[in-house]
Parts: sequence; C-alpha cells; structure tokens
Amino acid sequence: MNNQFYIVISLLLVTVISPASIAFASTSSDDEDFLNIREATIDADSDEMSAFLQTHGHIPTDGSGGAFGYGILTAEGLNAVVVSTTHSGVLDSEEQSDADDPVWHNHFVTLAENSDACGNDPKVETITFESPGQVKIKNSNADLTQIPASFSGTDALTNDDLTIDPGTDVEDVVSFKLSPQFNDNDELEAVCVTDLQSAENIVFDDNDSNSNGNSNVATQGIGQSQSTTQ
Repeated sequence: MNNQFYIVISLLLVTVISPASIAFASTSSDDEDFLNIREATIDADSDEMSAFLQTHGHIPTDGSGGAFGYGILTAEGLNAVVVSTTHSGVLDSEEQSDADDPVWHNHFVTLAENSDACGNDPKVETITFESPGQVKIKNSNADLTQIPASFSGTDALTNDDLTIDPGTDVEDVVSFKLSPQFNDNDELEAVCVTDLQSAENIVFDDNDSNSNGNSNVATQGIGQSQSTTQ
C-alpha cells in the first residue's frame, strides 16, 4: 500500500480539555487482537458505503481497550477519512452522554502530516461532532453502515460549519490508536493517530463501486462477496 494510506486515519479530537483527558490514552488492554483486522468487506455505490470488519479478537465496548478505532481510507487521502472510535475522558461526539462515555461513534475527519506535536504520525485537524452513518459492535465484528459520500456538520474543535467529502472509492481499511499530547500546563495541544495497521484482506462486494471501477447499488450490510487480497 502507499505509505500515505498507512499514515492516514481516523480520528479524533476534543471539545472538552481537562485532566480527565489523560484517561483518553492511559487505559489499554493486554490483549489487543481486536486491532488486527482479519478481513474487511466493502459495499458501496456513488452515494453511500458500508464496511463489515472481522477482527482476531473481541472488540471492547466498555472503554477497557483504551482509545482506538477503525478507519476507511478513500482516494481523498488525509483530506477526508471515515472513522469509528471508542474512548473515555473526552467529549467530542453527539453520541456520548458525557466525556466518560466510551460509546462507539463515527466521525469524518481531516488529518495533517509532519506536525510538531505528532512527528511522523498524523494529527487530527478537523473532526465532525456529528456521527455520520451507523456503527454496531458485536463480539469480534464491527459493522459500519449508511456511511454517506459527503457530510456537512459542525467541527468539534471550533464549532464552525464544515463539509468533508471522502467519497466511496475505498483504498484501505485500518485500525489505529489515539494519543493526546499535552503541554506543561496539562492543556491538550493535539491528538495523534498512532499504531496504524491495515486489514489483512479487503473484499469488495460484487455489486460495489471500488477502485477497480465496478459499480452498482450499495446495500445495508454485507452479503456474499468476491475476495480481493491486498
């Protein structure tokens, strides 16, 4: 894969900055097989896409896995990334009841490279407060559905209006961790996206629109598919 896509993804910035944010990075699981995506199945048309991820381990939904997530990278690269994530200690999504709520939620984000705060890791630049599409976690599976090709909402960092257009031309599917960076006054300066891992195999549904130019209608969920090993 292009190194740009390894460096890219999914997520997250912060609307609440407090000492509680330290929990955002400090909690992790000894068994992180859930970060190893065995297979990702993509179903897409020009307006919408779905992704069904099968991992090698049980995916935590209670915050015990720390701050991590999964991302869909399209031909738009770092300018528009689709992510699903979980974390406690930070409130950056309308889906959370409070800052300590580790409920899974989606974001559309843009990422920046070569920042002082994150070095060689990408830095979250803009991020939707809204959660486009749906995400469901069950055992070792993550099901992302009804992901639009474009979304207009509110930047969780600035409250400004923003539009992010990832499209549906999928290039890679990855897992990642999130690492907040603080200054000497314990103020959050940046959120870095680290430990990127591409899926072992990506499957494009026979009816999909993908990087090979095949197109049809995206469905709700994933059916029988033809495997394409990367």
